[in-house]
Amino acid sequence: MHWKAKMVVAVGVLCGITTHTPAQDFYMNSVSTRSAGMGGAYVASSSEVLDALATNPAGLSFLRGRNLNLSVDAVFARGSFSNTVNQDSPLGTSQGAVPYGAFGMPVGHSRFSFGVGMTPELLSEGDWKYVDAPGTAGASYGLQEQKSAIDAFRFAAGLGYAVNSRLSIGATLGADYNTNTLVAPYIFQTQPQLAGLKTLLDLHTAGWGWNGSIGMMAHPAEKWELGVAWKSRTVINSTGSASGDAYAQFAALGVSAPSTFTYEGKVQNILPQSVTANVAWQAPRHWLVAFQANWIDWKDSWVMLPVTLTNGTNATINSIVGGTSLQDGVPLHWKDQYVFHGGVEHGLTENTTLRAGFAHGNSPVPNSTLTPLTAAIFTNEITGGFEYRHGRSRYEVAYAFRPMASQQAGQSALLAGEYNNSSVNVGTQSLLLSYSYKF
Repeated sequence: MHWKAKMVVAVGVLCGITTHTPAQDFYMNSVSTRSAGMGGAYVASSSEVLDALATNPAGLSFLRGRNLNLSVDAVFARGSFSNTVNQDSPLGTSQGAVPYGAFGMPVGHSRFSFGVGMTPELLSEGDWKYVDAPGTAGASYGLQEQKSAIDAFRFAAGLGYAVNSRLSIGATLGADYNTNTLVAPYIFQTQPQLAGLKTLLDLHTAGWGWNGSIGMMAHPAEKWELGVAWKSRTVINSTGSASGDAYAQFAALGVSAPSTFTYEGKVQNILPQSVTANVAWQAPRHWLVAFQANWIDWKDSWVMLPVTLTNGTNATINSIVGGTSLQDGVPLHWKDQYVFHGGVEHGLTENTTLRAGFAHGNSPVPNSTLTPLTAAIFTNEITGGFEYRHGRSRYEVAYAFRPMASQQAGQSALLAGEYNNSSVNVGTQSLLLSYSYKF
């Protein structure tokens, strides 16, 4: 098959896959199938553009020729939630996948190389169905869908420069597209007149934010590779619409009035800055060993999730808050996250490679603000991968297993006490497939 036909087939397959991911793959530091098979550890390559853009842009200087990388990440989730009125309510069983890709090449015969692409930055989606626990004045909306999604995809361009044979530097500029969805009973937290009250809410917003990264790669010895990179934080102000119905809360308070409403909605997300350091050693007998450490600055980013609602249509709510607009915030108070990755790669034959890896990190979610909708609580990951090369094409597959992680909230910091004495259990599996072509 001619290479142009191969490109059409590969792009068609990847773009034809639904982009709904029902789990917490969450903040992405390394995105290629190769790194996924090695526990998330990054190793610079002559043909890998995706991780150079997402992890360390100095890796762009290693490119040889024009390279196209196409990948898809399919996620399968499982989980349960328990509180005073629910016992092991399951996470939705739907599954989905995210396609992404990148292109890169050297700039003529210079020391520069460049790359462009789209990669996932943050994926947090949960689709639950459980009974709404009684809140202020005993208000409950009964059995409800509880759906939350915060997704961000990064469109980036990067430039790498080979200072000499042992040192390379690089930088990227990226634009993140963020979408937010919340379909659930919503408890107001910081709005003075509404704090502790609850309504059904259907919120959808989308917006853009800018970020950048810089990196360095060094070869202190022939078989050793060292790298360090920093990515800036991203401030995203997303806008959209919000609608809902406060009938249960109105009834519990004895309010007899129309309970439905609509607003224009605004949500501010701050994605954290991060630092990545990696080391790789080309061992004898076709073995490669790699390690990576990540610091993710959640502490200064996810303190509070501000929600602004304007142009409200419900006269009763407007009279309570004294206008058609209101400002609320969801407490998060996440902790900094430290993640450690280790992986090995072994060349079986001239055209085949086998990979394995492990990763461990702390949960950034404090018990005091834990809910099923933001349960990014994974701590361990076990991975494996395989690569097959044929001519100018490269086919790769990686599998990642995140064992069930459990976390409990005793006295919740969220108002109304609905998440007191609750627990969340979540685990995922993911399958990554990729196709690369070297022109």
